[in-house]
Amino acid sequence: MNLEEITKIIGSTDFPIALGGYDSDDFDIDCGIQNLIIFDGKDISDEIITHDSKIIKIHHGNLSETNSESLIHYGNLQILQDLQWDLKMLMEKVQEKRTILFSASTKNSLVESQLSFSKAKNALENDDPFASCWIKSGITSLIDSILFQNNILPNPVHALSSMRSLKQKDTNQFVDKIISETGIERATSSLLVRMSKSTCGFSDMIEQNQNSIIIEKKVKYLIEHSLLSDCYLYLIYQNKKNLYKIKNSLNTNLDKIYVLKTAFDLTNTSSELISSIDTMTEIVDKLLAYSCNLNKKSNNT
Repeated sequence: MNLEEITKIIGSTDFPIALGGYDSDDFDIDCGIQNLIIFDGKDISDEIITHDSKIIKIHHGNLSETNSESLIHYGNLQILQDLQWDLKMLMEKVQEKRTILFSASTKNSLVESQLSFSKAKNALENDDPFASCWIKSGITSLIDSILFQNNILPNPVHALSSMRSLKQKDTNQFVDKIISETGIERATSSLLVRMSKSTCGFSDMIEQNQNSIIIEKKVKYLIEHSLLSDCYLYLIYQNKKNLYKIKNSLNTNLDKIYVLKTAFDLTNTSSELISSIDTMTEIVDKLLAYSCNLNKKSNNT
């Protein structure tokens, strides 16, 4: 889409506009999805607009963004409008600091994973029904950390294939174990359809922006192309994102666990959950230690 087409749909604006960003690549184009970022600084949820046969997902960006994970996805945008060249300058800064941003994103994801497994352990000890949800969420953060460490931008649709294509080195020795803990071996077409319906339902409850339309499109595409394991992990990512939006009020959202049991495919017993927490926590600790040692060597050179 060009600027003229987009302006007809969203109206005229002087703010910088770009195509791309997080969760955006040729796969989205194949699904008829356009990811648009308007740098208006608004702190609001993504907007979903359907137009003809296309779906436009509008993200509101900030030229003063400081989050490393957000910034790193601004490095390869296709600028459509940038009257004052503010976005171009931001992108140049991102490219200059690319190594630093990947390093910061690696550590942030590891810490996030560590917190998730800690919450899972506490939840399990207190018979909290969301314990399994925290484990699944922690695994996706752990996957992100390894991809960032390998200078790969995590994308929910491609996360599994990206992990499997990593070259052998110290930080990648845990890949097989992490993948096995996701539950992807359970992926079948019938299970994915059930997970998808619950994931879409959870999205409608939390996001309330028609993002479920995008979820349905991507799931359909993945299943039709026999990418069942990739689809399974994609759904886990979607539910993790929305779980985090209500993470501070889960005690008032206990009813959501009935949707998430299917959406997250929660099947493990207590003993299996304890084993998963211990195994994943050990991996996080080793990767954090490796990251610290790497930073020390870098600072000494």
